Amino acid sequence: MPKFFLKFAAVCLLAATPALALAKDLSVEELRAVQSKMKSSDALTVDFVQTKYSGLRGKSTRREGKALFVKPNLFKWMLQTPSKEFKIYDGKSFYDFSPDTATAKRYAPNGAQAQELRQVIDLVLNVDTLLKRYDLVKAEEVGDLIKIRLSPKTPGDLVGIELHFAKKEEFIAYLKMDLNNKNSLIHEFKNPSRAAIPESAFALPAGVKITDSI
Repeated sequence: MPKFFLKFAAVCLLAATPALALAKDLSVEELRAVQSKMKSSDALTVDFVQTKYSGLRGKSTRREGKALFVKPNLFKWMLQTPSKEFKIYDGKSFYDFSPDTATAKRYAPNGAQAQELRQVIDLVLNVDTLLKRYDLVKAEEVGDLIKIRLSPKTPGDLVGIELHFAKKEEFIAYLKMDLNNKNSLIHEFKNPSRAAIPESAFALPAGVKITDSI
């Protein structure tokens, strides 16, 4: 191939990948300045893809869904594939709700069943307080994304966090949580909406059979 075409191809490749050239590491101070401009939503609706990786089995499970959040703590987490599975907190109780069977299990709001999901929701909703709750490992600005890696200030099941903040839409577009059992949980969020959500959206439908978990 003539040298002219090789040079032309190289120029085209660089033009097509501007994010690589624009990546910029951010200091803690720079991230704090950016963080002060981040919009922490009182209400948020998103579509998501959830990928769970099992380190023991070496396998991934992928599911799609939709989530509704209202500060300070209301949420409705709706996994739609391959079957419908809803997790709901109405401000008083945590429910594991099956729309297909119209049944729900009720758990204590601070129980283990809701712990992992609460961590996800806290990271998504409380973007403006991240540096108060986690230590910064690395932050870089790549085009419209700010990619952040964090570690918990206190040891626990969670050993590392990676999240991508979309500057234009002002929301968390990607979240990965690494656990000390070599498992990981990834959420890719899209289609954010900050329209108000009524509290009735977090109520179970009429006629649902509820059983209390001991």
